[in-house]
Amino acid sequence: MKKLNLLIISLTLLGFQVHGQQINSFTTNDGEILYFTSVGKGPKIILLFGGPGYDVRGMKPWADSLSRDFECILFDQRGTGLSSNVKMDSTTINLERAVQDLDDLRKNLGVDKLTICGISWGGMLAQAYASFFPNNTEKIVLVSPGGPDMSLFSIIFNDNLPKRRYPAEEDSLKYWNAQPDNERSILMRMVYFFLPYFYDHDIGIKVLPKLSSSWIVNERMSSLMWNDLYKNYNLNQKLRDYKNSCIIIRGRQDIIIAEAIYQIKELLPQTEIITIERCGHFLDLEQPNEFYKILREVMQ
Repeated sequence: MKKLNLLIISLTLLGFQVHGQQINSFTTNDGEILYFTSVGKGPKIILLFGGPGYDVRGMKPWADSLSRDFECILFDQRGTGLSSNVKMDSTTINLERAVQDLDDLRKNLGVDKLTICGISWGGMLAQAYASFFPNNTEKIVLVSPGGPDMSLFSIIFNDNLPKRRYPAEEDSLKYWNAQPDNERSILMRMVYFFLPYFYDHDIGIKVLPKLSSSWIVNERMSSLMWNDLYKNYNLNQKLRDYKNSCIIIRGRQDIIIAEAIYQIKELLPQTEIITIERCGHFLDLEQPNEFYKILREVMQ
């Protein structure tokens, strides 16, 4: 299996190099090799995707939007994407380790402080880094982030998510979940699972199938990280120590309730909150023009 993973990584690296993107790796302080893709030139921005468990390719349009003014670091977190060929158990896939990986990345990049932009779980990881390494953090830009602890996640997953799925969509999800695993059934499960994340489900129906090749999840990494987060993700004491810039961009109709955003604001009074109307969790997919305009502005 490791030989197969290494072959996949090698072929992927070749593909990226052909398209002019630079693939780099670094060794963590526990000896694992993790990968990131650099796009553009200028001050460095770390881009963190959500999940947890999804590789970072879904943020390539973000990097393209910012690449004229910044060097965007698309970081495949441990256990995802190019960084999948690692030991994965509860001792290696956890919040503390994920935060340390980011600081190991900082050292490899040769910068004193990180500017981090993360969506969803990526925004939670950005908060965690700012909590554990406040003096090493220049700015955090949180897009549709979870809050500073897990207190609201039962509402998000048990109430908001299923109740935003129309009855016909719920029936479709049950149908596809009952089908044998194949390319079609896996795709349709993904589509009907994520539709409630959209304000406009018609947009979701159109764009989600196109994302199937870039939204690749490592289920084991995801499960291990969620298990750790429910035990250890609570930033209510440490996050207060972070004094630099915090900007939150969210959709008015995000499944993550506004209370989570104001929990962050209470801990970080310097936080600027920007809301995009008629938009759910994936701002870049529902309101791309407005979102990318805002993203470029707040990064300046």
